[in-house]
Amino acid sequence: MARAKTFSLGDTYDGILADLVKNGRFGTETEAVRAGIRMLADYEMRVQSLRQAMHAADDEIEAGQGIEYPNADALLADVIGDGDER
Repeated sequence: MARAKTFSLGDTYDGILADLVKNGRFGTETEAVRAGIRMLADYEMRVQSLRQAMHAADDEIEAGQGIEYPNADALLADVIGDGDER
């Protein structure tokens, strides 16, 4: 069983939390806080995934596997799938 937590949100966030419950978006303040923490956890996982992808791309570039485009239009065409750059 999870133990209770005690923390202070400050006036601004306390008001937002109260409004979320008062307006029916959440049944309790705990539900709202849990939803916020889930959103933060999802965000952090996406950031970590992007960092891993960037490191993989950096490794490919270091290995000479990158593609050099002559200009931005060629890059854009390849990104949207209209180009024959690859």
